Amino acid sequence: MGNKKFITILTIIVAAGLVFVYTQQGMFEEEITTTDYGVEQSETVNTSEGYGVSASHPLAVEAGMNVLEAGGNAADAAVVVTYVLGVVEPYGSGIGGGGEMLIYPHNADEPTVYEYRETAPESGAEPETFAIPGLVKGMEKLNHDLGSMEMEELIQPAIDYAEEGFEVDNHLVNRLSKGSYRMDVAELEEFFPNGEILEINDILKQPKLADTLRLIQEGGADAFYNGPIADQILEHEDTLVAEDLSSYTAKTTDAAHGTFAGYDVYSAPPPLAGVTLIQSLQMAEQLNIASTENNQRDYIHLIGEISKRSYDDRVENVGDRFFTDTIPTNELTSADYTKQMADTISLDELSEDYEVNDSISDEEDHDNTTHFVIIDQDGTMVSATHTLGNFFGSGDNVAGFFMNNQMENFSTRDDSLNSIEPGKTPRSFTSPTILTNGERTIGIGSPGGKRIPMVMTQVLVKHLIFNEPFEEAVEDDRFYIEGNDIFTETELDTDVQSGLRARGYEIYNQTDIDFYGGIQSLVIDEETETIYGSADSRRNGIWQVEENQ
Repeated sequence: MGNKKFITILTIIVAAGLVFVYTQQGMFEEEITTTDYGVEQSETVNTSEGYGVSASHPLAVEAGMNVLEAGGNAADAAVVVTYVLGVVEPYGSGIGGGGEMLIYPHNADEPTVYEYRETAPESGAEPETFAIPGLVKGMEKLNHDLGSMEMEELIQPAIDYAEEGFEVDNHLVNRLSKGSYRMDVAELEEFFPNGEILEINDILKQPKLADTLRLIQEGGADAFYNGPIADQILEHEDTLVAEDLSSYTAKTTDAAHGTFAGYDVYSAPPPLAGVTLIQSLQMAEQLNIASTENNQRDYIHLIGEISKRSYDDRVENVGDRFFTDTIPTNELTSADYTKQMADTISLDELSEDYEVNDSISDEEDHDNTTHFVIIDQDGTMVSATHTLGNFFGSGDNVAGFFMNNQMENFSTRDDSLNSIEPGKTPRSFTSPTILTNGERTIGIGSPGGKRIPMVMTQVLVKHLIFNEPFEEAVEDDRFYIEGNDIFTETELDTDVQSGLRARGYEIYNQTDIDFYGGIQSLVIDEETETIYGSADSRRNGIWQVEENQ
């Protein structure tokens, strides 16, 4: 290709402060402000042979782009983005948690899924115990299988940010404010200097985390699961034994697969929520949701009814497939199966008795996780979602990083497919996804806890069925429905509210910007020979793309 082309149209707004407005519903509305990291968002690149990164923090995007520009591949960039996010967004992901990643090489038949989710300790454990983290082992396996650069080099940017520090943004301040009640503030001086929460533009240095990352850099995953880091974890949590950590393995598997709007949809297999997302999309198409484009009442109602059925089916039929004789994933995502679900939906009536979730943590509303998408110079796409469970996970900090609280994502019922068993992975709503129709490939995902499948369904329906431009579909106002309750990002028109209330809904204005997730995506469009992305303004992420050199 020609010389490198890098066009910028958006710079990140310099943070001026953090403002909260108390609404009638008792929710806090947060003005979006952010720190200027000197990392700019690009516009569409006019070639289908380029590379890029979309992630929820500009410094992670910059680190990933540096690797790609140096000739690294998508797996290399995924490792560096993963480790940097764990430093600059310690609330959303990190080495105390885990995740799942779709790797889709250009012209491959389908993606490979890397699974490094947290698992229940083999020695047995209660919900209050940490699940065994998988992220370090997952990144090492990814690098071993597909990487072209040394792990030592890929971990270094995260060490630099932990050691030298970076400017704090509004999301980190907000998360510390909301999560401090679960933390030992006195022991976390780096986040709470003199017992006070860091302020926007303060420099956050994490020397303990830097030391821990250096141990991983020097000793590999063995330092985490068998060496000095494992010793610190075991000292902190005396219900765990050494074998709980040393026995952990990361896996590769096949993606969940369905079809929607002429696309093959690949998403995270059970126990994640790719099946739930695919079912929702297929039901939307089967119910001719296109006819509701100009009828917001029917559109909201159908999305709610679709989600009730797909979420309820998840409770009944989705669990760790290595521990259950559940229905095969390909059957759960078949057109015949979702058509049976769709046929029970009425446009006029509000259905009852559908379950959203049965996890231990259901009473605690999580809007957690982080998502990123990468395209390398060979056209390989990565779509990955990482998490600690809740924001800051359990709130317990060990060796400079936060441990997850994923044990709370197991079911409260002993007869559930999601009941606690040694070595088992709990369910999650995360849904890293890739869609392709042969000419266009979309990598997409979102944080947002139990709202993830519903949020992604809204965005993909508006873009691929209503033909809204991708960025508009991402930025449109969202809603979430649970039972008879509709939570809306902005106030609905009076006639829309009246029509929904006539069907039995209660409507609440929920304006917290974290509530509705934060889409990150990249798109390769071979028909128009372009690559572009999206970074949800509800978070502080950006996307960058460049032409191959």
